[in-house]
Amino acid sequence: MQMRKPEMIFFDYGHTLCYEPVQDYPAGWAAVLSHAVENPGGITAGDLASLCGGVYRRLWDAMRPLELETDGFKLDAAIYDSLGLKFDVSLEELEYIRWQATEPIYPMEGIERFLALCADRGLRTAVISNLSYSGGVLRRRIDETLPFHRFEFVLASSESVFRKPSEWIFRRALGMAGLEPAQAWFVGDDVRCDIEGAARCGIWPVWYKSPLRCTYKPEYASGPACEYSLVSSWDELGELLTALG
Repeated sequence: MQMRKPEMIFFDYGHTLCYEPVQDYPAGWAAVLSHAVENPGGITAGDLASLCGGVYRRLWDAMRPLELETDGFKLDAAIYDSLGLKFDVSLEELEYIRWQATEPIYPMEGIERFLALCADRGLRTAVISNLSYSGGVLRRRIDETLPFHRFEFVLASSESVFRKPSEWIFRRALGMAGLEPAQAWFVGDDVRCDIEGAARCGIWPVWYKSPLRCTYKPEYASGPACEYSLVSSWDELGELLTALG
């Protein structure tokens, strides 16, 4: 595999495009219950956080070693129905409200300049994210946080069955884009899921190793076991892209 100027760049979402400084899951479930109009069991926010956290964790522990993803939207609906909960907003809106309360997100430093460079050079862009939240709510949050973007599509693992590093989620993105692997780059922060996963599919991987500490996963002890490019800022990647002509 050889690095070449891409026709399209795929981006990871978390800790790549956007920074997530805190994850307050109890606050998210409390926000859900604030919209409950029927709660026959009198479940509290703490009860709901404990129940949902346990259900999610058991599924993640079983599915993620198989490179499979949880459909969080359907899982939430199943939990709410089992408890007899009904709400004054749609489940789609409730998912958005929960994620907002759980996790504020901010653009990574320099991403606006890099996406503008991609647009100026006619490079296509899209997002491939490992995420239990639905693709619709991910797109909504990206639209709010990066209003200047021109992503053709946002692909969430929750709606793809497979999660990175599975080649199938990368294959799906390539098929949606109508490209061969050698025509694309993938930029992400996760050594195994993003860099080794993209390389497994024949996409050139760019390891975006931000100096900001990731707040929801530990740093890998060693680098990727594949060929890749390494950058620590979006401006650095911009210089690399420009040098290719």
